[in-house]
Amino acid sequence: MRKAKDQREFGSGGQAPRIMRGAGRAAIWAAVGVLLVRGGVALLAPAGTTEVRTSVGGADDVVAATAERFARLYLEDPSPTALAPFLAAGAKVGAGRPPSAEGAEVAQADVLDTTDIGDGRVVVTVSCELRDSRTLLLTVPVVRQGADEAAVLGAPSMVAMPASAEADPESPRPIAGAEGSAIRQLVAKFLPAYLSSGSSQDLSYLLVPGAQVVPLGGEQKLLSVGEAEQLGGGEGARRDLVVEARVEDPDGGAEYPLAYRLEVVRRGGRWYVAAVEGAVA
Repeated sequence: MRKAKDQREFGSGGQAPRIMRGAGRAAIWAAVGVLLVRGGVALLAPAGTTEVRTSVGGADDVVAATAERFARLYLEDPSPTALAPFLAAGAKVGAGRPPSAEGAEVAQADVLDTTDIGDGRVVVTVSCELRDSRTLLLTVPVVRQGADEAAVLGAPSMVAMPASAEADPESPRPIAGAEGSAIRQLVAKFLPAYLSSGSSQDLSYLLVPGAQVVPLGGEQKLLSVGEAEQLGGGEGARRDLVVEARVEDPDGGAEYPLAYRLEVVRRGGRWYVAAVEGAVA
């Protein structure tokens, strides 16, 4: 009886390790199977398929994709007909002219930065690498419309580096007060210098002390400057302005209508530019 009992205990003890070994083998083969299935899915996926992004520089996929596609199309065909599908209701962009030279097409567009300006609106800075090796930065104002939609609020601006923007929810209006003439004169001097200068030092006499603005260095030729308008009311010593401009790409031959947002301040009886920021509608 003692021997039989020992054999039963020994048999029970020997069975447990075998069961554990079997379970371990099953787990390993299950893991291998999962890897094989995933590998097969990857092999069968269409070429160029990548993982869906959840965010790009603070913007969600819909906003980022809208800004990228708009910036790419804007540089290749800045016509109202081509851009209309991207625009929000009531938004308008002036007619431009597509590039005539080879190599001016956009090879790649990437979101670099975003700034939330409230009410579901975001200013998205998009880097566009052209096939002729140049890189242009556009800030595109985008508004979220529902869970799966976004739209562009108006013309972009062309900047030398990612820009932040804080847009006033009010519509642009004529510059308030008796100092409107001095402010308009400042804008008329600043934009040509901003587009043509190669160094921030060239802008120092127009900038408030301590301001840092990187000019475009002649990458775009200024054709015209529109009337500067003020965002918000008041006649204080600080104003937010929107000014439209029209530029030409010297290399590609395209023409683009742009909108710049400028912060100007009064110091010692004179007006200066404090910042160049993203476009707003």
